[in-house]
Amino acid sequence: MKILSDLIRIWDHCIDAIVVLASIFFWGQMLIVNIEVFSRYFGRPTTWVAEISSILVLWIPFMIAAWVLRNEGHVKMDMLVERLSPRSQALLNFVSSLIGVMVMLVVAIAGLMTTLYWIGNKTPTMLMLPRSPIIGIIFVGSLLLAIQFLIRALGNLNRWRAGRAKESGIPGKG
Repeated sequence: MKILSDLIRIWDHCIDAIVVLASIFFWGQMLIVNIEVFSRYFGRPTTWVAEISSILVLWIPFMIAAWVLRNEGHVKMDMLVERLSPRSQALLNFVSSLIGVMVMLVVAIAGLMTTLYWIGNKTPTMLMLPRSPIIGIIFVGSLLLAIQFLIRALGNLNRWRAGRAKESGIPGKG
């Protein structure tokens, strides 16, 4: 278990680093949009801000989704779940996390297939950027989210088992 906890700690540092990068992208996006506003005001609109900004609008959510899940920040409908015992909540969260893993792996596979399909093609815009790296964030972000769902599932499984140990009266457990 020490190895698993060490891997999860390394994972958390990686997710934190990705969130810092996403924050830099967010601030950069705000900066370039403001540059565009002032450029238009002075009659010199840019040709690249809209394209870069739209790419960042795609990238940022995929970059931070795993971090948000780790912090339990996604929107939840938990009015009924809160009425359950902690052990039942852990079991329900375990099952929903496993479903999340499966769904995100399907999205990741579809993102990978789409990314591979667009290798060598460029966007039909002024900048003519390669499409694969732009779309590739769908694969990467979905895979990160699937891994975070798996970590969440394991944590809830441990909580469920600890609750079972408490209920059975096993000394030293729970």
